[in-house]
Amino acid sequence: MERFSLKKYIVPITDTDEQLRRHILWMLFIRVVLFTLLPGISALLQSKGQTILLPPARIVLAFISLIYLYSIGSAIALQASAHRLRRFGLIQLLSDVFFAALLVYGTGCSQSIFTPVFNLPIIAGGLILYRIGGLIPASAATISYALILGLEHLGHLPPHLYALHPPGLRELLASMNLFSVYGIIFFLTALLSGIIAGRLRSTEAALSETALQLDRISLLYERIFNDIHTGIITIDEDDRISSCNPAAEKITAYSAAELIGTKIGKCFPEIIPGTSERNVANLKKKDGQMTRVGYSFSRLHMTATQKSNPESDSETCERCKIVTIQDISKIEEMERKVIETENMAAIGRLSASIAHDFRNPLAAISGCAQMLEATHSDGGIHDKDTGKRLIDIILRESERMAKTITDFLQYSRPAPLKLEWSNLKRLLHEIIENRLTSGQSHKSCRVEMELEENLSIWADRQQLQTALLHLLDNGCGASIGSTEPVIVCAREDTWRGQGIILIEVMDKGTGISEEIQDKIFNPFFSTREDGTGLGLAIVKNIIENHHGSVEIFSVKGQGCTVQLRLPLPEEESTSPGPS
Repeated sequence: MERFSLKKYIVPITDTDEQLRRHILWMLFIRVVLFTLLPGISALLQSKGQTILLPPARIVLAFISLIYLYSIGSAIALQASAHRLRRFGLIQLLSDVFFAALLVYGTGCSQSIFTPVFNLPIIAGGLILYRIGGLIPASAATISYALILGLEHLGHLPPHLYALHPPGLRELLASMNLFSVYGIIFFLTALLSGIIAGRLRSTEAALSETALQLDRISLLYERIFNDIHTGIITIDEDDRISSCNPAAEKITAYSAAELIGTKIGKCFPEIIPGTSERNVANLKKKDGQMTRVGYSFSRLHMTATQKSNPESDSETCERCKIVTIQDISKIEEMERKVIETENMAAIGRLSASIAHDFRNPLAAISGCAQMLEATHSDGGIHDKDTGKRLIDIILRESERMAKTITDFLQYSRPAPLKLEWSNLKRLLHEIIENRLTSGQSHKSCRVEMELEENLSIWADRQQLQTALLHLLDNGCGASIGSTEPVIVCAREDTWRGQGIILIEVMDKGTGISEEIQDKIFNPFFSTREDGTGLGLAIVKNIIENHHGSVEIFSVKGQGCTVQLRLPLPEEESTSPGPS
């Protein structure tokens, strides 16, 4: 079994053999051109009367011929060589240093104008073979230049230089000065060329990696564009279709060739451009069939090179858009079925709740009626107290049934709001005196109010009374057996930057456990045997119809606090009245 290794998947950040071979060939070509032009131009200028130190023409021709022969042989050897290209390139760089040394020695030694030629193989080595490729030619150039200065100092000059530069000892300090200056220049050139080459290599590697990532992203976007099930249509600034994906072709039954270049309003007049919200429409397909689609528009930012008009400027196309289309006919059919199922389930729960709430009162009324009928058949009711008790049961259970029907109608069909200013303290007094204490079970309930005399509220008076009555009824029911009163507090406050009236109804009763706190606003959910489960649901409906909110804070065994937040009108068209 082959061993897994990451090395074969990693591309090294170095030149390949082919790239290195190509660089060496360019270096050979530059050598031939350079060492041909420099002596040639110098000879031409010397013929015009310029004083330039040059060897005789036969020596120059022999030097150039040597360059040509060596370069041609190197090129042939390079094509035949398949390995050790770096070593071959280093030999060529040292050869260039040698040729530069011959040129400098033959054209005046320290007086030669060709001394900077030593920098060329140093720079080439740094660029081709990186830092080490520049330091080795720099060392060779420094040693070569030292030998040239030493020969000049000792008087060993080429014969053609004797006429212009008689043999004799050159001043040692002058030679050392030249050596130190050019030696430093050679090594600095090697270091700089190595740094530049390293940065160039890292830039090329980053560029290659970026290009690879861009290709991957482009391929990914192309796959997403082609494989996504949502139709995507792009339109330009003239509302003409510029592209569409296969999903759009499938939804509309048009091919991309038929759509591109035409205005979207002509192909699909049902789709209204410019709307960013999610919309639905009955789209007419190519075959004439109608299908239900959902669509939306969003702005597409694209550069000028991506626009259909090549004459446009480089600013982003602010009017180009992308349209997403989805066939929602099946989704809407499923939604209708779900709604029908939910409605049937709600009707079932409603029927079960009403049947349960009516069964007990009807049983009590039926039993009392049978007892009254039995006593009547005997010639009259012998016990007046028994008859009165039976009648009280019939009245009580009838009232209970009427209350259930009233609550159900109020929950299922709320009345429209009639907003007006109402004095909150007076409204609470009416609830406590006229309605809350009328029930037999709450006559002993004590309610305390902590609010200002002139505090007014903008609400539907009757519906707000209903909501507060339900809350007080629940508070009194939870406080049975407790000596603590139910407390109602109210004050002006702010919530989410808006003025509100905050009403709190607090009791010290049994409280509500955390397990059922998220269910207490559900219709027909109740923890009381005599409850309909609609009280808090009605409260929530009323408060939300007033654009307010209701929240409950409770701990089991420690009482309950209900907070009502009712917004105040932003612009008071009428001042608060004392109603």
